[in-house]
Amino acid sequence: MTDAPTNERKKTLRNLAVKIGLRRNWWLYPFEPQVEGFLGVGPLFIVGDQPSTAAWEYEHPHRRAFYDLLAIEGAGSSHLTDIYKRRGPAGELRNGLPQDFEEHLEIFRAEVNLLNPTTILALGWDAYELLLKHTPELTNRLIRIWHFGTVRHGKLKEFQSRLRNGI
Repeated sequence: MTDAPTNERKKTLRNLAVKIGLRRNWWLYPFEPQVEGFLGVGPLFIVGDQPSTAAWEYEHPHRRAFYDLLAIEGAGSSHLTDIYKRRGPAGELRNGLPQDFEEHLEIFRAEVNLLNPTTILALGWDAYELLLKHTPELTNRLIRIWHFGTVRHGKLKEFQSRLRNGI
């Protein structure tokens, strides 16, 4: 027997992913066999501020630190997303919001309305502050954790410990 509500949510997310994929420089967390990425429909949301301009290959150390721990902790069905979907330099949104920010925020709110997460983990200060300011209705579900980018500073164990605690 299939779970009709879950299948409908996945179908709606796939349709949204196609629309996002048609936009220039917009990006979504990729699917892997044990981590569903943007297509995850679990009760946990993990949210970044915006995707970077760097490639995020399968073997990228940040991706492995993040995805491998999600798989180990049984959180591979978590919904992984960014508030702002277009790629940009790290910290770009601190310098002012782009004109199309509201469009991205509408998409993010559609994700929230569709999946109704019980917990939202904000990846780093930038995502946390954007969520506090632009989605105050989610404050009671919001937890800030370190961004996986901290791995490049030799803080793999600390990042994974904080992510594990958030999960």
